[in-house]
Amino acid sequence: MIDVSNPSDVATLTEVVVGPSKRFTWWDLIWGSLRYPDPASLRYASNNNVRVPEHERAGRQHADFVQVLKESGARVHTLENLPDVAIQLYPRDLAFAVDDTLFLARSRDPIRRKEQRALFPLLDKIARVERLDAGLIEGGDVIVTGGDVLVGLSEASDLAGVSALRTAFARAGVEREVVPIEFSGRGVVHLDTKFTMVGPGLGYVHSASLTPYSRRLLADRFELIEATDEESRALMVNTVALAPDRVIVDARARRLADALRGNGVEPVPLDFSEVTKFPGGFRCATLPLRREHRSSPEGG
Repeated sequence: MIDVSNPSDVATLTEVVVGPSKRFTWWDLIWGSLRYPDPASLRYASNNNVRVPEHERAGRQHADFVQVLKESGARVHTLENLPDVAIQLYPRDLAFAVDDTLFLARSRDPIRRKEQRALFPLLDKIARVERLDAGLIEGGDVIVTGGDVLVGLSEASDLAGVSALRTAFARAGVEREVVPIEFSGRGVVHLDTKFTMVGPGLGYVHSASLTPYSRRLLADRFELIEATDEESRALMVNTVALAPDRVIVDARARRLADALRGNGVEPVPLDFSEVTKFPGGFRCATLPLRREHRSSPEGG
């Protein structure tokens, strides 16, 4: 059995799920959008530069990333390759762990719902699994801090999903506040493209993407490193922590790397530029199942 444990997004990563790196084409993207037309997806596509990666180069970058996860001491599970799902790069959105429970996401996107089937063989091995009864939430919108859980109200998650998550927390005995985070405009697919934790009590944020109130909510909880518009568009905000003092960052994010060193956090720079042509990053490419518990009450 797998005993889920996720006290915080920056606790030490010890067990994680990744997806298979698969070749896909423009036709796969066009066919998906024609078959399942959705206004939210159209808004997202109009606000992001969506391209098809060169498969061999993207595959090497993804393999290098997985190798770093393994070398850091994490046990890595690779999801089953589903023949009827073209893209499985980003398992983060299929589920999310909070404390000792894995919560299955509820997606508006029929393709993501089909993709979730790749998780089913693992679910039989996981001790505690909860399903949401209503609404929409994907894992990219869920940030687990040392004290509460932030949920972005993006194109993929809504207030009905937040309410259902609170109900699921009560069933699971998870005693955490759920804090909605609002965006300043439409077309943002997930919170973790605009904010991630990069250390205990330390966040990396693109404030222009958030409402002033939501930005204050983050400032009350974290010391914030500000991302530029260019860094946000290049998905440099989408980082993933290996430990409280080690974070994988985009190799191009030199300004972030310097800021992390100044805060006692070691940046682990990797080139993911080919993978991220289909928008997503290091956090999107991981679904943590276990992170080591820490005693810090806030942020770590």
